[in-house]
Amino acid sequence: MSIRSRARRVATVLALTVAASSALTGCTASPEGAFGCVPRFTVTPERAAAGDTVTFATTDECDVDVPDGGWRITVTDHGAYSHADVARSDDAFDGSWSVPVPLPADLGPGDASVSIANWDYAPCPADASCTGPSQAFTVER
Repeated sequence: MSIRSRARRVATVLALTVAASSALTGCTASPEGAFGCVPRFTVTPERAAAGDTVTFATTDECDVDVPDGGWRITVTDHGAYSHADVARSDDAFDGSWSVPVPLPADLGPGDASVSIANWDYAPCPADASCTGPSQAFTVER
């Protein structure tokens, strides 16, 4: 194989690698641009019991439209059982967004997450499986 042919092959592999990693990053990072952004969230406290209230918050500013009826907050437990619409917020992501989230009394112990159920701003291809804003926490007994 000639040096020129090998160089073309290496350039092709690098280009494909960059394209693939860019596509994956679009689903996991907080890109700015035509799609807006994806805020990074916190849940406090990070450990809570079923029936407690946690705070789901972000200090990121994100210029996306609040949907009609507000943001719908969902809690999902380790068994992937989703408790939909446990909280709502009509507030924009202005750098001080937070919402109290009451945890369902039947939430099982273990890993869980809080997320925005009606997030529709992901910069992902239509055939991709990309998650919206969420944050994990632990449910204690």
